[in-house]
Amino acid sequence: MISEPELTGGLDEPAPADIVTDDDPAPRRSPFAALNRRVWAAGLGGVLIASAVWAGALYAAGPRRAGAPDMHGYVLHGSPCAALTLKPLTDALKATDTQTVSPAVVHLGPALDQIRCTIETTSPIPLRGGTARYEVVVSIDLHKATDPAAEFEDQRDLDTSDLVPVTTTESVPDLGDKAYLLTIDSGSQQLKVLHGGAVFTITLTGYDYLATSVNGQQGDSGSTTDLRVYQPALIATVRNVMKGQK
Repeated sequence: MISEPELTGGLDEPAPADIVTDDDPAPRRSPFAALNRRVWAAGLGGVLIASAVWAGALYAAGPRRAGAPDMHGYVLHGSPCAALTLKPLTDALKATDTQTVSPAVVHLGPALDQIRCTIETTSPIPLRGGTARYEVVVSIDLHKATDPAAEFEDQRDLDTSDLVPVTTTESVPDLGDKAYLLTIDSGSQQLKVLHGGAVFTITLTGYDYLATSVNGQQGDSGSTTDLRVYQPALIATVRNVMKGQK
C-alpha cells in the first residue's frame, strides 16, 4: 500500500536565522516571508499526496488495464442443466418426464473457469409414431485473464467439436455482446453468446426413432426433426442460463 509521504522541513520546523554581523543593523524580516514558506510547503505536500493517491489508483486498476475482460458479475453457480433453467427448451421439445441429466463437470483456474453438463430426453412423434430423442449440452467458459472476443469471432462459423464449417450462421440481436445461432446440420442447432469475458454455448441434437416394425425391431434413426423451430426456445433458455450464473 502506498502511504502518504512524510514532509521534512514542514510547517512546525523553525525557519533558518539570518546571519547578522556587529557592523550591520539587524535586517527587517518581511511579515510575508514565513507565510510564503508555509504556503509553498503546504502546496508541495498537496502535490505529493495527490501523486500518491493517483499512483494507488493506477495500481488498483492495473489488472483491467492489462486486458482482463469485464465479467459482468458472472461466477459459476451450480449446474446450468437444472430443470427450471432449461424449461423453455424442454417445454418446446414436449419432453417426457424420462430425462437423464449428467453431473456437471467443472474446472476452476486462475485464468479460466469452465462448466459442462448434458441432458438427454425424449418426446413422442405425433402422426408418424415413434420417439424423438434429444441431447442438450450446456457449456460456460469464464475467461478471467484475457478477452475471448477475437477467438469467439474467429470461430463463429465452426462446429468446434470437429472444426467443420457449419451450414448456416445467424446473428441474434440484443443478446450479450454478440450471439450466433448455428445450424450445424439438419439435426443439430447451436447457440453461442459472448458477454464480456463469458462465453455461453447450448447445443441441441435430435434423432427420430420411428415406430417399431412388424418383426418387433426398433425402426431406423436416420430421420431427423428440423430443429430450427426450436431457435426461440434456445434463446429463452440461454437467457435463463446467463441469469443463473450471476
